[in-house]
Amino acid sequence: MRNLVLATLLLSLAGCYKATVVKLGGGSPGNEQRVKVHTVAWGLISINEIDGSAVCGDKGVFSVSSRHNVIDQIIGGLTGGIYAPVTVLVTCKG
Repeated sequence: MRNLVLATLLLSLAGCYKATVVKLGGGSPGNEQRVKVHTVAWGLISINEIDGSAVCGDKGVFSVSSRHNVIDQIIGGLTGGIYAPVTVLVTCKG
């Protein structure tokens, strides 16, 4: 039983990933802001959205990266995917 739990934990930690979208149109990267997006059904349905103008103001958004880190995966696993947070990194234009 202990080996099964350990194997399940190790396999769940292997699922971390990152996706980045870079906005074309010039500019250079500036400061970065971390924002949590709350999702359900393993990330299929988003509860909240990110407003780029609220995060970056008048500067505009340079890029957006979504990450499912270890903590996000553990929380999603403990809730059976009902609640699955996503860490989003918003990079503003410099």
